[in-house]
Amino acid sequence: MVHNLTAVIVNWNAGARLMDSVQCALASSAAPIVVVVDNDSQDCSLEGLPDSSRLQVTQTGENLGFGRGANVGIEGAETEFVAVMNPDVFLDREALGVMVAYLETHPDVGLVGPRLDDQDGGPLATCGLRPRLSDAICRKLLLHLVLPFFRFRRVRPVEPSEVDWITGACMVGRREALKAVDGFDKAIFMYYEDVDLCLRLKASGWDVHYVPEAVARHIGGHSSSQALDRMLVASDRSYRYFTTKHFGLFSARLLSLLTTVELLLRTIGWLPAIIFPSKRGAARSRLRAYRALFSENLSLSSDRFRGSVV
Repeated sequence: MVHNLTAVIVNWNAGARLMDSVQCALASSAAPIVVVVDNDSQDCSLEGLPDSSRLQVTQTGENLGFGRGANVGIEGAETEFVAVMNPDVFLDREALGVMVAYLETHPDVGLVGPRLDDQDGGPLATCGLRPRLSDAICRKLLLHLVLPFFRFRRVRPVEPSEVDWITGACMVGRREALKAVDGFDKAIFMYYEDVDLCLRLKASGWDVHYVPEAVARHIGGHSSSQALDRMLVASDRSYRYFTTKHFGLFSARLLSLLTTVELLLRTIGWLPAIIFPSKRGAARSRLRAYRALFSENLSLSSDRFRGSVV
């Protein structure tokens, strides 16, 4: 059988979820080659993986982050199409086949994403419109918590639609298109690498589409919860890099000033949670992250100020 799809699953301590995700991928009607790229996991997630001629495990030897880990799988793929997935995504049997068929009939589309449901079956907002500086400002003022549209302008189309970005939790792309833009940005360890990839694909002439007929479940949060404070710091650094890259230096400086306000608001919001045993661990992790980010942002702001004066 000639395979035209490689499914890359990036793993870091995903536990038993990895095996379930791999089994769903192997059971897909698209019969993909499944490649688990393991970012130096220290748990037992690789144990008990099914014995299949279509399954490969690639050890990176270190935690490369999601994007660089995915790039390892993309670079090693020889198929026409490549899927990139989180290990906590569980595909419906027809999902990959639907997305591959869509790419085959839409030659201008370089990347597609499915409808992702949460563990209770509710649809997640996993695609959106191009982020704007005004959205970033709203985020810094925490307005996105009450106005979800400002979370990277998320939308929920009910039929196949062109969008500006889809989530990296599950996406299928043409290997040609992904390699043309050099895959995910290697400077982003984790978070926002998917939005960045989509914007670069569109800038290079490829369309990005959302295909809700393809369905999968996304549980989410497992890897991040293992090192919440470090993941929050990584998220903020990635966001800072993303906004500098796509909005420009002036906008990045403005957002850096607003970061102080954001961290103060978040700290005030989470301080009371310390008194509740069920929330104490998360609150302490968040407060550690906010303290580290405040110092980091203050140092960066000082450097930028000195640079502008000079």
